Amino acid sequence: MTWVDLAVLGVLAISALLAFMRGLVREVLGVGAWVGAVAAAIWMLPTARVYASRWITEPIWIDPAAFVSVFLVTLIVLFLIAHVIGGTVRRSALGGVDRTLGLVFGLVRGAALVIVAYIIGTLMLPPEQWPEPVREARALQPAYQGAVWVAAQLPPEYRPRLTAPPGGRDTTAEALLHATPQGRATGKPLVRE
Repeated sequence: MTWVDLAVLGVLAISALLAFMRGLVREVLGVGAWVGAVAAAIWMLPTARVYASRWITEPIWIDPAAFVSVFLVTLIVLFLIAHVIGGTVRRSALGGVDRTLGLVFGLVRGAALVIVAYIIGTLMLPPEQWPEPVREARALQPAYQGAVWVAAQLPPEYRPRLTAPPGGRDTTAEALLHATPQGRATGKPLVRE
């Protein structure tokens, strides 16, 4: 297990823990708040542009200021609504179910982050040129399989060209549960420099 595997486990654990504490309803409404704020900013841009032009004299800054203003106001309002609804669900009889489903949502979100990181990594640098701890990571093969699945869902013209990770690691579920012998556990003497 390399530091990359520990980082992947950390991302999964932190995402799952945060989602467990907040609950599924609040997590989903939080994502919806971001999407809603972007949609509202796009939809309200022509109207907000008129108001922004009254205070901003430089034309290049009118659209960004109008967009950001509508986006932030909408995001704050939607987050407050999500907080109230999420708190109501948490205090209800469904609070335990909400938290458990939030945990599952957090694991899926963490896996999605790892998959996106793999896709970005392969687009930036071929896997053969990755540092050794990255190439040796046991989490690499599952991340690659997830990236292949995600790419298959995209239209052909938008599919990234994914490169398979260098082979040599057994990444079955059974192998992932066992530690890799290192140091004295391998039977090789430690070399001190």
